[in-house]
Amino acid sequence: MDQISDGAKWFLHLSGNVQGPFDQKTLQVTLQNLGNEKSEQALVWKRGLTEWVKAKNWQNAAPEPASAHNDNTQAQEAEGNSLFEKTFTQTYTEGVFFKVQINFLDQPLMTKSELMTLISKQSDVSKVSIQDPKSKAWKDVYAFPDIVERLGLSRRKNPRVPILANFSGKTTSHENISYRVITISEGGMGFTECFDLKIGDEVEGQVSSPHFFQPLNAKADVIYAGADGYIGLKFSQIPDEAKAAIIDYIKKFGKDSANAPPR
Repeated sequence: MDQISDGAKWFLHLSGNVQGPFDQKTLQVTLQNLGNEKSEQALVWKRGLTEWVKAKNWQNAAPEPASAHNDNTQAQEAEGNSLFEKTFTQTYTEGVFFKVQINFLDQPLMTKSELMTLISKQSDVSKVSIQDPKSKAWKDVYAFPDIVERLGLSRRKNPRVPILANFSGKTTSHENISYRVITISEGGMGFTECFDLKIGDEVEGQVSSPHFFQPLNAKADVIYAGADGYIGLKFSQIPDEAKAAIIDYIKKFGKDSANAPPR
């Protein structure tokens, strides 16, 4: 089951642990129960964002619940939540609007984050057609590598999950590199705030994270480079023990995500 849905979007990172997915209301309650000190340390993330963001910023942007005495409470709250989702996500993603068809039926204009949410709900993405904003030609989902990479739709068998980690090492042109890792899978990883790598570059070094007992050695090729600094990489060489550690993390993440209660 995909982790993106109307009722399950947000992930919480606190004290080295990832919890979620949460819908907006549950995440608000969870953050309110943390207390000021833990709330200051907490980070939140959803697919479509290029990086984890401070929970404090998320809370400040979230709408206040509508008055219980108002007959239109639910409608107002839903409208406020929808506006918050759109405004907050657009702060961290491109503001291009897309024309989309499902089984050749036109859908409402949507932002990239809305498009990715729509795609994530499809059991068969071949039914989705997207109009290229530049060429105006209708294309399938796989013609958009940034969307494919973000949602892990590159026909890969390996799920990609969020992580807080760092990659340090070298490339063919740089002896000393250090990048933040924001997603990882058995087959690859994603960097954020990286503007000096391009498709075809190879990196070699170590992935360090509180989730791993020791740094993981790996070589990887850049297969996607976005204008927003998001870089997608595919492992070209990784030891069995490093791959096992990543698999264990993904399994634990999935288990924690499904069962972790709000705190």
